[in-house]
Amino acid sequence: MTLVKFKPFAPAQYLFGDLYDELFNNYLSDSKTTTDKKYSHPAVNIIEEKDKYILELAAPGLNKEDIDIKLEDKELIISSKADKNDEEIQENFVRIEYNYDVFKRVFTIPETVDTKSIDAKYKNGVLTLTLNKKEEAIKKGPIAIKVK
Repeated sequence: MTLVKFKPFAPAQYLFGDLYDELFNNYLSDSKTTTDKKYSHPAVNIIEEKDKYILELAAPGLNKEDIDIKLEDKELIISSKADKNDEEIQENFVRIEYNYDVFKRVFTIPETVDTKSIDAKYKNGVLTLTLNKKEEAIKKGPIAIKVK
């Protein structure tokens, strides 16, 4: 899987270089900062199968203990607050974009999901959630109607 950061003004970047990065990537980014920690927005794949939904969230470099998953009302809240030591950052970094240590994603769960059977696994930097559909929501296939 390849993650590509979308840059709507890419041609302008070649003309203005670092000024472009400072303005568009730092000041106008969708990251929220709190106490100098940037919240990342990990990429998510959502797959629908006949009997379940599969949600894959890219969260490399975490331990499974760092991930918190809650179900409140009809919202699935996935968050992480790993305590990374800022002293680990080496001085010769020019730019640091690996920042999956603090994030929060919220998803609205459809009525068709059996909320009592949600399963979560974290392996190789990918959090995979399986949301099984309720039995009555699983389509049984097309119904044949005879012409009279």
